[in-house]
Amino acid sequence: MNKLVWILGLSLLLAAAVRADGLPSSPYIQVSGHGDFQVAPDMAYVFLSIEKTSLDAKAARADVEGRAAKVIALARKLGIADKDIDAPSVTVYPEYEWVVEKSSISAAGDSRRVRKLTGQHVTRAITLTLRDLAGYGELVDGLFEAGVTDLGNVSMDRSDRDALQQKARALAVSDARNRAAGLAQSAGVTLGSVYSITEQGGGYAPRPMAMARAASMGAAPAAPEYLNGKIEISADLTVFYLINK
Repeated sequence: MNKLVWILGLSLLLAAAVRADGLPSSPYIQVSGHGDFQVAPDMAYVFLSIEKTSLDAKAARADVEGRAAKVIALARKLGIADKDIDAPSVTVYPEYEWVVEKSSISAAGDSRRVRKLTGQHVTRAITLTLRDLAGYGELVDGLFEAGVTDLGNVSMDRSDRDALQQKARALAVSDARNRAAGLAQSAGVTLGSVYSITEQGGGYAPRPMAMARAASMGAAPAAPEYLNGKIEISADLTVFYLINK
């Protein structure tokens, strides 16, 4: 009797351990589902930084702050709301370089490597959320005029991202269902209900804003033409289906 109780207890512990791993305790089919499509972006995140290095930290900061003020004024002029302008305060840190210095007290003229201060590096990062891509060209031209030397990168996005992401998930679920149904048919079993669905990242693949310039022989340079391409919205899922008895 005690041995039977011990065997039943061990069986229950093993079943609990399986459930703790997240796997069904009955026969199942595990599949992956993928869904994706491409759409034209309708907004962009513009990342830029304004930097200056000088032994005069005060002058370097004044230079950075002056250019940052021009960028913020430009953004407001183009209709970018303050909530879409992320411009935290400046950061300052010393920059050094290693130089070889000859000893002035050694007859042999021995030298040594010493660390020398080259200046104070001042930087301010700014992120602009552009909700009307028609103004992208004017924004970029204005940024360069304001003295921005590092535009960083531009990330295309969609204002209705949540709805599009849900559409990609639906496509991924449908893909998983078709895969599971095919496997069940091949194995001669009946597909049951969904046991669990786990999302495996997914998202979107941004493409950089490309710039093309049209020109003809002897003609004046044309204004830059900005081509934003498309972005990919995708979703990846892992689905467990139970097998009907």
